[in-house]
Amino acid sequence: MHPSDPKLIWIQYSEKLKKKQTSGNDLIRVGLAGSFTMDPLVPYLGGCLLKRGIPGLVLSVGPFNQLYQLCFDPAAAFGKDALHGIVLLWRVEDLVPVLLEKALVGDVQAAESLFEELDRFQSAIHNLRKSFEGTLIISTPPYPSLPSFDILEMDQPVAGMMLHNNILRRWTDGLNSIGRIKIIDMNGLLLQEGFACSHDARKWYLYKQPYTEAFWAKVGEQTSRIIAAEFVSAKKCIVFDCDNTIWGGIIGEDGLSGIELGEDFPGNTFRDFQKYLLYLRNRGILLAIASRNNKEDVVEVFEKHDAMILSLDHISVIEAHWNSKVESLKNIAAALNIGADSLVFIDDNPKEISEVQARLPEVTCFLVPEEIAFLPNMLRGTGLFDTTGITDEDRARAEMMKAEQKRKEVSAGQSEEDFLRSLELVINVFEAEPIHMARVTQLINKTNQFNLTTIRRTQDELEAMVSIDHTHVFTMDMEDRFGKYGLVGVAIVKKTSEEEWFIDTFLMSCRALGRGAETSFLAKIASAVKYYGGKTLRGEYRPTKKNALAKDFYRNHGFDREDASGQWIASVDSVKKPSDYVNVSLKLVD
Repeated sequence: MHPSDPKLIWIQYSEKLKKKQTSGNDLIRVGLAGSFTMDPLVPYLGGCLLKRGIPGLVLSVGPFNQLYQLCFDPAAAFGKDALHGIVLLWRVEDLVPVLLEKALVGDVQAAESLFEELDRFQSAIHNLRKSFEGTLIISTPPYPSLPSFDILEMDQPVAGMMLHNNILRRWTDGLNSIGRIKIIDMNGLLLQEGFACSHDARKWYLYKQPYTEAFWAKVGEQTSRIIAAEFVSAKKCIVFDCDNTIWGGIIGEDGLSGIELGEDFPGNTFRDFQKYLLYLRNRGILLAIASRNNKEDVVEVFEKHDAMILSLDHISVIEAHWNSKVESLKNIAAALNIGADSLVFIDDNPKEISEVQARLPEVTCFLVPEEIAFLPNMLRGTGLFDTTGITDEDRARAEMMKAEQKRKEVSAGQSEEDFLRSLELVINVFEAEPIHMARVTQLINKTNQFNLTTIRRTQDELEAMVSIDHTHVFTMDMEDRFGKYGLVGVAIVKKTSEEEWFIDTFLMSCRALGRGAETSFLAKIASAVKYYGGKTLRGEYRPTKKNALAKDFYRNHGFDREDASGQWIASVDSVKKPSDYVNVSLKLVD
């Protein structure tokens, strides 16, 4: 096995886990259950999650084909330790084999009973969804593997496929109506990998394991993407070369009319690659250029070549010069105020890739494939850009970056106070509602630098917290004369006694820092606590490798450190007040 093979990674991790004590708070716990034996999935899912950056993991396998029981009593299946996620995979032929066979040959009553059984199963899942706060992943039912559903039989397009399509439609509609469920498309995976290549008849009859090792690996990879999206930050920016990357040829030598870009091969591959980059930009991924070229030559292609899909408006930063790509990547990260580990770099030159990997190993690199037909799909399926959902802030990220660059231009030559006053900053602090939860979840799980406790939570957990008495999820959005910042701050505050409230979570996006926003946010939280009858605020700072920026936040805002607990405490009246150049409002839920 290769050192990067998920199965090997899991085996090595499991051995290390046996030899040391690991705090339960450090582990992501996921339960697996199916209508077939799920044990083969464990090493592939576990290894993929570890590769994606999950620091610690426990996977528990529930009893074979007891999905109904699990939905009503998950603790009996997985134990009493709190789970972050549950994965349920199933097949129609395991659940209702007799009804399925009868429905295939036109038995109307059997078909009705089959769909009633599917509804009953979904009712059980609905019950699980109401009682379980973590991530819930449910599969679509794959095309049945029964002999009577042989896809090579002449009548299958009319009989088997029609029945299965109706089952799929009923099932997905039902899951959507339940809500807050992640779907893994087992049927789609089987279509992609090939029905015959994915099934292992011998293991099915011996162990109730229907699939080949290769297919289990694909299931593990896809499931890991869904789970990791909750906890691992997606890449934020794609940096690409120009020559032989987004067009064919060398602009400095071939000229505008000589580069390959159009409807014929190979120019159509570069156009399709640009289309995919634009698709990612519309999902919130920033685009930047790092090209060893004359900048005016690069700009000319964008402005004058009629086959270009991308425009200069789509590019957040252009580094086109004859300096090293490493320096370009550093400049791009600095300009966008993101870490180099948030960059994906694409180049056609192996030497450039090697230098970046050696000097900036945190950057994810891709070499343009020798077979250029593979370029358009090179980034697909990598999971590098996976998120739990696309928020308004994601869609507007590129425009927000342009506004930030305008702010930097205006700030040059001004004193800090004059610049801040010129911003005409407006801050709104309010209690989160359901429409905000996707963005709140994103910030909680992806914010590292200005995050005082780095406690991670799923969207389902947060939605459950909102309904708890004496727990308040506060959010903050900002705008100034250059544009909107979006929702950039989250705080979770809990009432612990008649007079005291505890700040469980306090974080802000880095792009909002340094303008008085953090002070305004904390001050309005103190005002809210006072409104609700509290007199004292308590908070804590949990140091990590990345959050040193927040180390002195409480000290600088009127809090005193309590020696016994190491926590910070202040009366609501002594919390530092906002600057007079900030217009701050507070809206509370009645």
